[in-house]
Amino acid sequence: MASLALSSGILNYSCAPKSKLNEKLEELSADGRLDCKDLEHFTAYVQQNIEDRSFKKLIKDGQADKTAIQSYMHKNANKAKLSIGQCGEVKTATNFAIYLENSASMDGYVNGVSNFESVLSDIVIGLNYHYEKNSVKFNFINSEIYPVEIADVNSFFSSLEPGKAPFKVGNQFVSELNQCLEKVLLETKDNGVSIFVSDCIYSLGKGRSTQQGLILEENMTKSAFMQRLKQSDLSTCILQFTSGFNGTYYDYNNQKTKLHQADRPYYIWIIGADNSVQNLLSKVRFTDMKGYQNSYFLKGNQDMEPPTQYLSGTNRIGRAVYRSQEPNHIKDIQFVNGEFQYSIAVDMSSFPNRKSVLENRNYVLSPGVTLVNVQEIPVNNQPALIHQNDWQRIKDNNFTHLITVKVNQKAFPNELTLAYRNAMPSWVESSSNTDDSAIKQTTQQTFGLHNLIHGVTEAYKTHNNNQDILFQIKYNLEIK
Repeated sequence: MASLALSSGILNYSCAPKSKLNEKLEELSADGRLDCKDLEHFTAYVQQNIEDRSFKKLIKDGQADKTAIQSYMHKNANKAKLSIGQCGEVKTATNFAIYLENSASMDGYVNGVSNFESVLSDIVIGLNYHYEKNSVKFNFINSEIYPVEIADVNSFFSSLEPGKAPFKVGNQFVSELNQCLEKVLLETKDNGVSIFVSDCIYSLGKGRSTQQGLILEENMTKSAFMQRLKQSDLSTCILQFTSGFNGTYYDYNNQKTKLHQADRPYYIWIIGADNSVQNLLSKVRFTDMKGYQNSYFLKGNQDMEPPTQYLSGTNRIGRAVYRSQEPNHIKDIQFVNGEFQYSIAVDMSSFPNRKSVLENRNYVLSPGVTLVNVQEIPVNNQPALIHQNDWQRIKDNNFTHLITVKVNQKAFPNELTLAYRNAMPSWVESSSNTDDSAIKQTTQQTFGLHNLIHGVTEAYKTHNNNQDILFQIKYNLEIK
């Protein structure tokens, strides 16, 4: 596998001495394959050597880090056939809490049959199926949190109606978005995942301009997340959905507009320890639920390192020499009309923002290097995206994306660096406005959404030492 030489917060395994880690891996792969049993043995070997400083990049919180170990095995397997993608269970949350905002502005989503109620039902059914049923709690939230028991999932959600129990509980006319987020974050423990459902519309105080009010609310959002991130790392996945809305819309001046069968956005926030959030997203398929539109994933401890593989025959322009013994070196490069182009297979299966990774604007590259495109690898490589010889070599390794880059001979870099910036996705801006007084013309937008998500983004950026680089891929390049 092509190794990743990574910056702050990212692991660099090239420092690990071959005499211990690599020789153990070579021993385990003597039969030409690395499977779940080998992963178990290798993990135990790392655990036995946790006091050895040369193993520290594979240790987290005094324990062998299975994610880091799997990544290491991917990159150092050489010619061994890998079968470790589905080995065992990752330690996950023991408690799940759903918080449904039930302020008056949410009435329109539960007035009649809607995608909104269907999605809520799907979430609870999915949680009950994949996890212990008694670990899933449901709550309404406005000025306070109101737990509620769900005896029958389908009848419960179909019974939700404005002004009626169980949806009518608490003070529905006193609900500040930042106060709800603060309560949810406070309730999110290290062994739990919180799922917050809301229209995510800021309520501005009186006596300030719209711009001043939005900036104040954004700063409060940033502060709420920073305070929680100080306690422990959290990942946050923000998913955008749309649903039919029948009811009263309250604009930023608190003026009322009746909407009938309007398609309105709402948002589901999944907050918790990264391994728990990732596990939940892999089991409960939120992106397949009715009305799903977009997502944005933020990670506290930015140590994601997707396995990669240089492909010698796919989208190639020019020639080069690549040896698995030197996985981050491409040598003897020969150009065609001043260009050398090649592709890299990348495993992005643990990265929920599947749309964002396809956007070229999110990547930063070395001078002299151009990003041609990022593509999802189709199932079984059909239609064929990867050259057949390359596909035979990687088909068992769970790669999800193909990255193609082009190197310019005149501005030839000795090192190719491709960095992914976890920037706020473009859908946030197009889904946001700062004036919702003419709501019938802007039903697809959310007032103040840009400020809200920018506040969360800035909190994570501050927590990550002002870095928004999620990972880097590096190769040393040499001309023939």
